[in-house]
Amino acid sequence: MKIGDLMTNKLNTFVQLDPGHFHSALVLKEPLEGVSSTIHIYAELDQVLLNHLTLVSGFNQKVENPSNWKLEVHTGPDSLARMIKEKTGEAVIIAGHNRTKIKTILVCLENGFHVLADKPWVIEAVDFPILEKALKVAQEKNLVVMDIMTERWEVVSLLQRELSNSLDIMGPFLKTGRPALSLRSSHSLCKKVNGLQLKRPVSFFDIAGQGEGLTDVGIHLVDLSMWLLFPDKGICHKNDIRIKSATRWPTILDLSQFQAATGQEKYPSSLDEYIEGDCLTYFGNNTVDYEIHGLSIHVDTRWDFMAGPDGLDTYSAITRGEKARIELRQNEATNFESEIFVKPVSHSMDQLQLLLEAKVRDLSGKYEGLGLVRHEGEFQLSIPKKLRTGHESHFGMITRQFLSHLRKESPIPAWEFANHLSRYFITVEGVKISRGAV
Repeated sequence: MKIGDLMTNKLNTFVQLDPGHFHSALVLKEPLEGVSSTIHIYAELDQVLLNHLTLVSGFNQKVENPSNWKLEVHTGPDSLARMIKEKTGEAVIIAGHNRTKIKTILVCLENGFHVLADKPWVIEAVDFPILEKALKVAQEKNLVVMDIMTERWEVVSLLQRELSNSLDIMGPFLKTGRPALSLRSSHSLCKKVNGLQLKRPVSFFDIAGQGEGLTDVGIHLVDLSMWLLFPDKGICHKNDIRIKSATRWPTILDLSQFQAATGQEKYPSSLDEYIEGDCLTYFGNNTVDYEIHGLSIHVDTRWDFMAGPDGLDTYSAITRGEKARIELRQNEATNFESEIFVKPVSHSMDQLQLLLEAKVRDLSGKYEGLGLVRHEGEFQLSIPKKLRTGHESHFGMITRQFLSHLRKESPIPAWEFANHLSRYFITVEGVKISRGAV
């Protein structure tokens, strides 16, 4: 019998290892049916751990849909070794420590743990073979291993996917000229969360440990490129992908900007190699151009000091067909709410309106309240507020999907393994090319 076929008890039990990122807490924001209320945490006693405990405690005290987690904390050095030895749960949640994350994931799988791990798993091309080995071990031992791809759960992403793959509306994707898909995200180094200034750890600016923009937040965009253009299809990184070019450039922060972003009075010695004069050089910006099955894709990910008012992020995703273009926009013009627009290419406005109205009717069962608004030269989907679930809620959705796989209620789609490799292949090779290290 394979390890993954064994159930230690009726309830599934979670273990958290070194919760170095607040995403590890968001996994526990909502109650999870069939999961033991006791969560075992293995970590060193430091401020990062205390912040994590505070966040989870806050979830227990919510007025609406509170959690009831009982946290058993196992502190001390060598958290991974102690977790493996004690085996207090069957599934481990991992977030933070990007540079060493894939090695940790591999060890957990080799020792029989199911793994739910935040992105990114790999930030350097040299570690890609470890990812290949980890996925092979998971398959051999029948273990569930998932990364947290939250963007797939956004209603605007789901709707763009629906429209983009409607041949009547879009026609074939463009194969010449402009890319079939362009994705761009701009994030803020200095931002407010719930009205309070976010303080980033200084380690965030160490790209050797955190990763560049493309390997960190850019992994979401690369994942979406396959998910949008080739739904439910496996992409082979060895045969189906051609990386054409990639670039990188820094965001330069002066000391006052660094202070605003981190709350630190001066640059720490750990960032000495990134200091030029009185400024910090942060390589958080990347582009990569690649082809999948002959379709051109452009990904642009940026870290500005402040992208929008209060540091609000901006995002765009454009799918281009011979008959129409689908644009997801999140910017000042949309009040930083993600919206879907459709522009005719070869259709007339009246033709496109009829097609979109029919599509909206088809989707109304799945997306109740969805509507269509005609503007000058384009259409906009009217998306009810109740369909906009919010970024933080997606962590619970992903965790429940993880549990469904773990409990054998639904298998992991076969294409996920291929695409897991492919998205990290594009990000790490893209960064490698941008550095001139080919």
